Formats: sequence, C-alpha cells, structure tokens
Amino acid sequence: MAASPLLNAHQLSKAYGVNPLFQGITLTVTEGERACLIGPNGSGKSTLLRIMAGLDHADEGTVRPRSGLRLVYVPQEDVFDESLTIAKTLELALVTSGHDEHEVEGKISIMCGRFGFSDKSALVSTLSGGWRKRLALARGMILDPELLLLDEPTNHLDIEGVLWLESFLARLPAALLFVSHDRYFIERLALRVIEINRQYPRGFFSSNGGYADFLEARSAFLAGLHQSKESLENRVRREVAWLRRGAKARTTKAKSRIDQAGELMEELKGFKLEEKRAELDFSASKRKTQELIKLEGVSKGFESRILFSDISLTVSPGMRLGIVGPNGSGKSTFIKTLLGEIKPDRGRVVRANKLRTAFFDQGRKQLDESLTLQTALCPHGDGVVFRGKQMHVAGWAGRFLFSRDQLSLPVKSLSGGEQARLLLAKLMLEETDILLFDEPTNDLDIKTLEVLEESFSEYPGAIVLITHDRYLLDRTATTVLGLGDGKGHFYGDYLQWELQRKTNRDEPAEKETRPAADGERARPELTKLSYNEQRELNNIERDIIKAEDLLRTLEAAVASPELLAKPLELRESYQKLSVQQQAVETLYNRWQELEQRKRDFQLRKIKTET
Repeated sequence: MAASPLLNAHQLSKAYGVNPLFQGITLTVTEGERACLIGPNGSGKSTLLRIMAGLDHADEGTVRPRSGLRLVYVPQEDVFDESLTIAKTLELALVTSGHDEHEVEGKISIMCGRFGFSDKSALVSTLSGGWRKRLALARGMILDPELLLLDEPTNHLDIEGVLWLESFLARLPAALLFVSHDRYFIERLALRVIEINRQYPRGFFSSNGGYADFLEARSAFLAGLHQSKESLENRVRREVAWLRRGAKARTTKAKSRIDQAGELMEELKGFKLEEKRAELDFSASKRKTQELIKLEGVSKGFESRILFSDISLTVSPGMRLGIVGPNGSGKSTFIKTLLGEIKPDRGRVVRANKLRTAFFDQGRKQLDESLTLQTALCPHGDGVVFRGKQMHVAGWAGRFLFSRDQLSLPVKSLSGGEQARLLLAKLMLEETDILLFDEPTNDLDIKTLEVLEESFSEYPGAIVLITHDRYLLDRTATTVLGLGDGKGHFYGDYLQWELQRKTNRDEPAEKETRPAADGERARPELTKLSYNEQRELNNIERDIIKAEDLLRTLEAAVASPELLAKPLELRESYQKLSVQQQAVETLYNRWQELEQRKRDFQLRKIKTET
C-alpha cells in the first residue's frame, strides 16, 4: 500500500530579480519519508524549504499540505530568547501552539529527558552550539510534528553532536525533509536524495536510497543524457548543413524542416551537462625535510583539566592528520601547539627551520570584513602572482566562482560559503610545508567539498584537519588522532575511531593506546553482520514498534490531568516511564549499531573499489 502524501509542491519557481533560483520543481513528501535536498550553493535549497514550510512564497506553483498537517521547520541558525530557561522555551512553544496547560509540565519533562537536558532551569544563553541545536529540535518535536523540515542541521556541530543527531533522527516517527552537505549523514539517514541543479532538464534529479545509491543513479542518468546530447548534436549538424546549402522554404515540407531545425537547436541549448567548479590548488614549498614537526611526550591542560597527554608524533610531507573529539576536548589547542602559539605543559615540540604554514580558522578571523572582495583577493593591485604567473583579479576571482559584479562588494556582505572560498583563495597564494584547517567545510556545497578533497590529495606537503565532515575525513586522513579522555589515541581512519568509540561506550574499561611513533594503530575490525545479527536486525523494528506503543501509553498516562492530583501515583508512573524510555533507547541504539555497521561495511567496500 502506497504511503499517504503529506505535502505536495507543484511546479515551483523562484527568482530574485533577473536571477532564477529554480524553475518547475515538483515534489511530494509522504508519510515515513526521509528525503535530503542537495545542490550547489545558490541553487535555492533553503528557499525551497522555506516555501514548503509556508514561510516564503514561490513566484509560480503551489504548495498543498495535507489538511491539519503538523509541520515544524528548524532553520540553520536558531532564534531563541536568550533570557529564557530551557523549560520556559519549551513551554512557550506549547502555549503558542494552543496546547492545554495541564499537558505542559508533563510534556516538558518527557522532552527534556529524551533530549538529555538534566537541568531544565538552565538559561538558553549558557548553552553550547550542540545543545542549542538539541533545544531547537526539542522545541519542534514537543509539538509532535508529522513532517520535520531541517536546514543544514549538522552545521557547526562537532562529530559527537552529529552522531547524536543522526541517532535521534534515525528513529524519528515523523517524515523528514532536510538540506545537508554532510555525505555520511545523508548516506545513513536519507531514503531519497534530491539534487536541485539547473544542469538537469527538469531542474532537479531524484533517486531512492542513500548517498551512494544517488551517486550511482546520477552517474547512469548523466551518461544517458550525454548520449542523448551527442545524438542531438549530430542531428543539429545535419540540419544546419542542410540549411546552409540554401534550402528553399517555399514548400510545406521545407518549411516544416526549417521549423524542426530551429526546435532542435533550442532543445540542444537546454542541455547543461557541465557546471562551474571552484579551482583549488594549494602550493607547496620545495622543502626536502622529512620531519616538519616532531612531538615528544606532549601534554597540555588548563587549570585542573588535562586536554591531552603524552602524545608523540612526527608530521612529515604527505601526512594527512585528522583530529576528532567533542567540543572542548582540545582540538584547536592541539593545532595551536603545533603552530607554536601555545606551549605544552610537558614534552617538547620541534619544528623544522623556517617552517612555512598556513591556517584556515573556522571563525575566519583572517578576513577583514571592511574590505571589498577585490581588495581582499588582490591587496596589492588588480592582480596576483600564482605559481610565477600574473593573473588579473577577475580571472582569479572566477576560479572561486565569484563574478565581476561581486568584486566591489564588501566582504561582510558575502555568504558563509563565499567567505570560505575567499579564505581558501588567500591560502592558495602561500607556498607552504603544512596546511592546517579548523572546520573548513562549514557552508561549502558538496561540489566544492569534492574539489577540496582533490586538492588535498594532490598537495605534496602535510595537512592537519579538524572537521565534522566524516566523509571528507575518511577519504583524506591517513592518521586520525582522537581526543576527549585527557589522552590521545591514534587510528588508521575515521571509521575505526567511530567503532572504537562505540566499544568504549559499551565497555568503559580503559585500554592503553601507544603513540603513532610506534607505527601501530587501534584497529577495530569492520566485519559483515553475522547470520544471527542480520536476523536480529530484521526483527528489531517489530520490537521497537511494540516498545514505543507501550511508551506512548505511559506518556499519555503521565500527561493525564487526573494523575496530576495524585502525587504518589504520578511518581510511580514517571518511574515506569523512565524505565520504558530506557528500553526504547536501548533498542534504538542496538538498531542504529547494526544498521550502521552494515552501512559502514558497504561504504568501505565502495571506498576500496573506487
């Protein structure tokens, strides 16, 4: 039986002035859907999401939600009253939407427990970025939506936050439509991927499955489109040759053929198989030194808290070091220790003589927002010297997808993605031994991320990378340093760190990890699910449905006005509710673990084969 449609968007078009964002987009979101919108920056993904949420209007087309649809939209940047507590923020959402005041307290308690808020009285202003994201979701989920719209939900989260969000959304009963550039996030969550891009004849391309399925389907589609274009080009060449021979237009047949030739040429114009990509190519020095930076037993902490300890590491040309860990674990401090901006408490950091480094700061503090784009790109005139060749500012700007019209704009008016490309342009002018990146992927689209990956692979120097983009990390890093327990553990790649993280969570006993200098890595094995595990995975959804049915019954009981007048029974009901919440959580965690192991194994196969 086909899933019931929740929202229909028909022939949507939107433009700003003479610049079209998208044209003729038709989408249907159904019950149980988990669909992801992707596309280049400026293609209109966020605008489309706002139109579907009823917060913006289309120039043409219609959006028809199902009657009474409970829809929640969570924007990329949260908007809160900083003076309110967590509880008051959730209460305001309920009261504004017309919920019965008798239900409010019970719903807030349930939601705070589900989202991990132990102190409901904490002020919003005290929350970190990851916890603000949780609160934004809790504020939406407390309204029990049937359809949840999310705009770049992983932006500015650390990896721990992304993993939590992934786990939460995977077990969400509501339908989900989200914009994201996080390819692992898409792979693990999406049941359908929709790319908005004017290179497609319909303005978008949609395929069922995760990101890997999308790549295969898109490749096949574009190959077919390319063949169609070649066939059409041959037909157009024949018709043009016929016209040039001086076709007589007096006969009906000749007139028809002339009209047909015109139609063919118009159709050919509609094929846009090539799209512009940023051109990233970092310059390395000609240094032959094999030891660029050497760490010997390095430790660092602040006040009574140890961030990392006894780290020994040699950074050499060609090395790709990824650094992972929760916010506050010392990732940025480690990079500053490498750069010599912070001294270690213990141990020694030896840097090669006249070491040349370049640093991409996630706060983009290197950019002077008062400058124009032209001055920021070319501070010493109307051109730059790149690898010994003079380039005019317009040509240099074009490499990073900036138009001539943008050159006079102030840097502060540029979008986040444009500012990131500007900073990358500045780094490209420096000849370096080591490139250091602190969250470079925020605000970049997938196409630019792919170019960034290529530039990393071609750069002969060393790269040190902090990022929450696990796909980039797994395809780039030759070594991963995991922080977060006051030590520092080395892994062969990102997926091994993630598997070890789960093992540590299930088995809290500490295990010693020797430093990278010993040439060994912690290597949890990526294995295919056993027969019994696959059988467990096949049946676990049924068990979850039963457990959630009981949970909903208990939630309804706790929210009952009659029970509020019986404190002893209310306390007992909350205890039962807590036990059942834990039971559901355990089932979901196990489901997520098995499903993720299955997908990780498939992803690793894809990575190995490519």
